[in-house]
Amino acid sequence: MTSLGRTLKASRALAGGMTQAQLGATCNMSQAKISRIERGAESPTPAERRALARALSIPPAMLGATETDEQNGGEDDMRRRELLVAAAGIGIGAATIPATPATGHGAPGPGWDAALFRDIGKPTMNGAQLHAGLDTVARQIGEARYVEAARAVPHLVAAARAHARHSGPGGAETLARAYVVATAVSVKERTDVSWLTADRSVQAARQARNPVVAAMAARAQYVVLRQRGHHEWAAQVADQAVADLSGEERARPVLAHLLLESAYGAAQAGDTTRAASLYEQARDTAARGPATTTWVDAPGPMTSDQVERYGLCIHHVLGDSRAALKHLAAVNGKRLATREREARVRHDSAKLYRDMGDLPSALALLQQHAEETPQDARRSSVKVMISGMLAVSPSMPGLNQLAVRVGAA
Repeated sequence: MTSLGRTLKASRALAGGMTQAQLGATCNMSQAKISRIERGAESPTPAERRALARALSIPPAMLGATETDEQNGGEDDMRRRELLVAAAGIGIGAATIPATPATGHGAPGPGWDAALFRDIGKPTMNGAQLHAGLDTVARQIGEARYVEAARAVPHLVAAARAHARHSGPGGAETLARAYVVATAVSVKERTDVSWLTADRSVQAARQARNPVVAAMAARAQYVVLRQRGHHEWAAQVADQAVADLSGEERARPVLAHLLLESAYGAAQAGDTTRAASLYEQARDTAARGPATTTWVDAPGPMTSDQVERYGLCIHHVLGDSRAALKHLAAVNGKRLATREREARVRHDSAKLYRDMGDLPSALALLQQHAEETPQDARRSSVKVMISGMLAVSPSMPGLNQLAVRVGAA
């Protein structure tokens, strides 16, 4: 199956499980023709690619075609499409993407398939309303209230798509922000939708022509790539963003976050020299300020505690426990900007103590984690950690109870 075929198949799955026959009927093609295209036995014409893209509500560039009125197609879009399909393995069923729970008002919110792929109608929110909603979701992420954020963000993405059609660069900026926030929500459980939201944030950022938006979109894309282990591609994204935006003062807080993420990714890839260099560059960027940007940054302001927290993670991954402990000692939990950041420090510290063989200290931190930020404690990575500790020390007092509490037993 070609990359185009995998994209087509995945897009059908995400569009509510559309069958080959249904897609063909929408595009005036036979089911057999759709099957041949997906198998790579037939190559569609440019007009057929555009028709397929319209039927699936995806950018034509994802199928190797560009609408005549689009200005941002070309090799970069083709490269991103191939990256999404080949690297992410996006040949998934619709059930892989979790359904969105009901909203707080009792009405069912749209699922990700509807938010990302379905036809959109007239705008239901203006720019101010969308930014207010995204502000709320960003605060929920900062408060480690991921369930509430996940309920709201697909609806906001759908509304931002509709708004962007009628609002020029301002609408593109809002849409990019919606995709960045959506990525911040989806990476918490590493769902496949994060590949799409991160990619679309970059596309929208190109239309917005705002350096802060570009930095946020680059960071979103970087996080997804690093999280899935594609360190070389992630490094290219980070390096390009830093090169393009290093002179933009407004983007500096986001670039500092991106440099820290990139240093951590280099450490995960085993590149000690690059990790150290990027970390020092991040420290310098953060010290030059400003700490905050006018555009809401889900990770919160760039403070010295954030720099120290990444120092803890980087040196832990590199196996330098002594340096990691020094960074941990420099982090004052009471000064951390958000509950989500406090949760990250507890989790990172627990991993350090676990790997040092100090399971009681790791357990104490994880118990505090579950008490103060219960939704964060139920993330898959935390549950995997607790399950591993339980396998090693099943009789440790309190560990089994914690595993049951967070769903790791």
